Amino acid sequence: MLIAYLLGAFAFVGGIGLTVSSGWLITMASSHPPILTLGVAIVLVRFFGIFRSVARYLERIISHRAVFDRLTSLRVDIYSNLVKKSIAASSVINSGNAVKSLVDDIERAQEYQLRIKLPGVSAVFALLFGVLLGWWVRAESLLITVPAAIALLFIVPAAISRTTVKAAKRIEDEENKYIKVVEAATHGVIEARIYGYLEQTFSPARKSELEINKQESALIKRSTIFSGIANLVIASSIIGSSYLAYSISKSSDIPAVQIAMLIFLPLVMFEAITMWYPNLFGAGKLIASQEAVDKMLEVDEVSLTKAEFNAEVQLIECNGVQVSWGSDFMNPISCQATTGEVLLVRGNSGVGKSTFAMGLLGLLPYKGSIAINGVELSTISNLSQIVVGTVQKSHIFNTSVRENLKIGNPAATDQEIMDVLSSLDLDSLILEMPDGLDTVLGDFGRSLSGGEAKRLAIARVLLAKAHIVVLDEPTEHLNEQLAEKVTGAIAKYCESKIVIVITHSEWKNADKTLMVQR
Repeated sequence: MLIAYLLGAFAFVGGIGLTVSSGWLITMASSHPPILTLGVAIVLVRFFGIFRSVARYLERIISHRAVFDRLTSLRVDIYSNLVKKSIAASSVINSGNAVKSLVDDIERAQEYQLRIKLPGVSAVFALLFGVLLGWWVRAESLLITVPAAIALLFIVPAAISRTTVKAAKRIEDEENKYIKVVEAATHGVIEARIYGYLEQTFSPARKSELEINKQESALIKRSTIFSGIANLVIASSIIGSSYLAYSISKSSDIPAVQIAMLIFLPLVMFEAITMWYPNLFGAGKLIASQEAVDKMLEVDEVSLTKAEFNAEVQLIECNGVQVSWGSDFMNPISCQATTGEVLLVRGNSGVGKSTFAMGLLGLLPYKGSIAINGVELSTISNLSQIVVGTVQKSHIFNTSVRENLKIGNPAATDQEIMDVLSSLDLDSLILEMPDGLDTVLGDFGRSLSGGEAKRLAIARVLLAKAHIVVLDEPTEHLNEQLAEKVTGAIAKYCESKIVIVITHSEWKNADKTLMVQR
């Protein structure tokens, strides 16, 4: 970007040189100078014309390449940090604000480099060159160019920052609120349509839209005022420089070429300002986007030293365990289960049974201790090979039946897959599908009923080689016959494992029962 800053400045300097040398050429030509002098003037015009175009072209290529590289690196850093988060952060990561940050704010943050910093730095170089050139032409020009440069580079931008930038940030904040309002409204849109209060549901969103529109209009008015001030300063410098040339010509002999250069100089030296200011008015949004991106980069958690667990599992023991999504709500849980045992977890709805299961699966942080053979669960690096299970809403991937099941055991053969499916009364369903095990199930497994999807998720667990199995409501919403099939299959495939079952239903042959309370 430093190279791009310099090239941007060179492009403006080339523009100043082109205009001034053109004025010099026209003025010199009128006095019939030697051909060599005209030749030099013509060469200068061509040089600055080509120099300006080449510098602008290279600045565009280098700056955009730098920004796109930064964009890629930034997205990789953010996603790398997000995957380190526990599932407890899902409510934040899946929010409208987070999606906006990942899609919109990252790009806007890079726009800040292109639209604000690049032309701003280039403007500083260009105006400094213009001031020095004016001093070389006539020292008196500093009385015009220096105050104008100070006003346009520092005073007016500072005033813009205090008003329009803050206003733009407020609009950005209001847009973030708007996203939350729309997101909240869409969650209940079906019920709103059913019960006839759709208009009330979206009323807050419409109010937010009006507020955004009101603030945008106010920002435009402020921007217009500052644009007028900037144009007034530029116009004053042009008039002042022209008057200076006129005054000098009245009091002393001044070459015509100097008069032309004094008049042309302020016409072009402020070109950088006219390219910088329009973007400066919207800088607040870009700054707010950068702050949002910085916040996304702060999602790192303290990493624990982890090691592989390679021993044969004999015991899982919980002591004073509290699992949460961010705030504690469940009573501490203590229990244990050994190989071959089935531990039932029961309790009223909302006491934290499913949350406890997420802790056992390593998906949520916990307090207290969950130890496998005395090794703390949070320190095991290959936990997915030790503990597997189902959650309340297990995900069915948009791929084939085979690939959905081989997630549990990539080495499973088709025969092993069909055997597990048969034990769960799913074999006939698969055989009726157009491509059998190769049938693609579609987004979220929409081609399956709720019960079929649940049993398919259980089949995935039964194929896995893990020694500890955690099942959250495996027979929920299944009829008695199917529920018996499922419990039988779990007993068959998990007889030498530790099985932890969360259920409200009856369960035969359980060795222990844990009652969870809020």
